[in-house]
Amino acid sequence: MLAVFGLFYRYLFPTYYYWKMEQPVKTAEKKIQNNQEAQLDSAVVIVKIPEYQSFSETDLNDAISFKLQRQGISLNKFWVDQASLAKLTQQEAVQRLYNQSRQGTDFYTRYFHKGQTLYLVGTSIPNFRQALSIMLPLVLLAVVLFLLILSGLLYLIVRKQIIQPVNRLVQRTSQISQLDFAETPVEETNELKLLSQSINQMNQSLQQHETSLLKRNQQLKNFAGNLAHEIKTPMSVMQLLVDSEKMGITSPTFLADLDQQIHQMNQLVGQILNFSQQEKEALTMTEVAIQPVILQEIQQAQKIDPKFQFTVKIADCQLTTNLELLRIILLNLITNGMKYSLDKRLEISGKEKNGAYYVTFKNNANNLEAELLAHLADPFVVGETSRNQHLAGTGLGLSIVQEALVALGGQLELRQADNQFIAVIKLPLK
Repeated sequence: MLAVFGLFYRYLFPTYYYWKMEQPVKTAEKKIQNNQEAQLDSAVVIVKIPEYQSFSETDLNDAISFKLQRQGISLNKFWVDQASLAKLTQQEAVQRLYNQSRQGTDFYTRYFHKGQTLYLVGTSIPNFRQALSIMLPLVLLAVVLFLLILSGLLYLIVRKQIIQPVNRLVQRTSQISQLDFAETPVEETNELKLLSQSINQMNQSLQQHETSLLKRNQQLKNFAGNLAHEIKTPMSVMQLLVDSEKMGITSPTFLADLDQQIHQMNQLVGQILNFSQQEKEALTMTEVAIQPVILQEIQQAQKIDPKFQFTVKIADCQLTTNLELLRIILLNLITNGMKYSLDKRLEISGKEKNGAYYVTFKNNANNLEAELLAHLADPFVVGETSRNQHLAGTGLGLSIVQEALVALGGQLELRQADNQFIAVIKLPLK
């Protein structure tokens, strides 16, 4: 603004000012040339010197000065030099600006001749700098007021469009950093709209992540407590057997009982290792034929109890899956069916349906309460006491199955009907 004002004061306004002031003189010159002297403006001073070429330079200047003084024009210095006269002889007009210090004005004049007569047409012009010195305070005041109003408007716009939205976003991010996700989402409609949407998405993601972490943390607490309980039970039994032996209280089944407790401990450790397997981030997927894998797991399970009977109806199918997790799923469901079967029979069927492969495990079993059935896949939840001492349950089997299926993108469904316990797993083909 200062630079523009300086240019305006130094160049633009003076140029426009003097151009505007000289227009009456030029208009009068045209009217004289067109023989319209009767229409001349009375504010314009006109001096005529007939036969001016017969005058000497000094006499011509004296004559013009005398006539100007008679019309009230008193110049500090007036002179028509030879260069001006030479231009007049070439049919050119000459313009000059003289100073009138007594009146505080300038006198603008143009010389030209028409025939043998020299014409001087001029007008008094208020001194630009004196006029401007009077106007300058008003101009500066107007500029200052304009700048203040403009600054106020800019501040209000910036405050409304930027400062307040940014403060709201800062406050919201501060709340998020303090894990406060309950606040109403911020909604901005200006240029910060995308940023507010990103903050809202971050808020939702962090809230979901926090909920997941809290749930996972609670699960780990429960798991640790249940694990300590499960380990303490066989350890207490073994300690009691050893203490009885030290005290001389012999038992014919000492080694068998000790072996059974050690077997349960080994089984528990194996189940825990399988359970921790689900925490791996990367899984290797390969093409797997489902039928041979199921048959192989059944053969391994029959080595534990050769008298147990399996009814198998498996349609072969190629799956893209993780073979290790698939074996863990099948082994746990097969051994789970063997543990709690009332008649030592387990029916296994498998078929492809709607872009997935379903494997169903059915065995005769006592009905469970609905609430217990709903939590049967939670860690260390045992539905009932196993009827096979060599397959005593730890309550981790179905938890392992569910976690493994989640890792493979599958699902586990548990239900019971007509004294039959039914477990159905859904495996994606890809």
